[in-house]
Amino acid sequence: MLRLRYETPAAWAETVRDHLDAFLQDHAANERKVSHSALTLAAQHPDRSDLVEAMIDIAKEELHHFEQVFRLLLSRGMTLAQDTPDPYMGRLFKSVKTPEVDAYLLDRLLLFGLVEARGCERFRLVGEALDDQALASFYLELSASEARHHATYLTLARRYFERPRVDDRLDVLLDLEAEVASTMPLAPRLH
Repeated sequence: MLRLRYETPAAWAETVRDHLDAFLQDHAANERKVSHSALTLAAQHPDRSDLVEAMIDIAKEELHHFEQVFRLLLSRGMTLAQDTPDPYMGRLFKSVKTPEVDAYLLDRLLLFGLVEARGCERFRLVGEALDDQALASFYLELSASEARHHATYLTLARRYFERPRVDDRLDVLLDLEAEVASTMPLAPRLH
């Protein structure tokens, strides 16, 4: 597992625990967006069959997570929230816009991998913070899923690009992600 360069403070998990309904709404939105992003990546690179297959698998799993969180919301008398921009994702992707197709693909694979690594860390923290054992187990399972997705994105990046290029760019993006994550306010949001 990739070592993120910023560790989410325990106070974040306490905030989530204390405002779980708001977190669940944000979590559902994130699962839907990630599923959509995986399908978009597949559609933009139809000639890369292994990427398309991997993105279909990730999209299906993320959509299943979306459904699970939606069902949790319903069971708590809640609904989905209106979509709002994700400042974390906005800042990350604003920093990697490039007209060069290969560089943009590399950045997206690496950033999606970093986002999955951050999700792995945070879902684990949520699972460890919750008293409800069923919900805690659900989040620990999601953490493992995020770890697999993280590995998939990095494997694809290393398949399409030379290792030194991947490692150099990953080093830059790890610093960027740490800077962005460390400046986000403590809120009942995944990011």
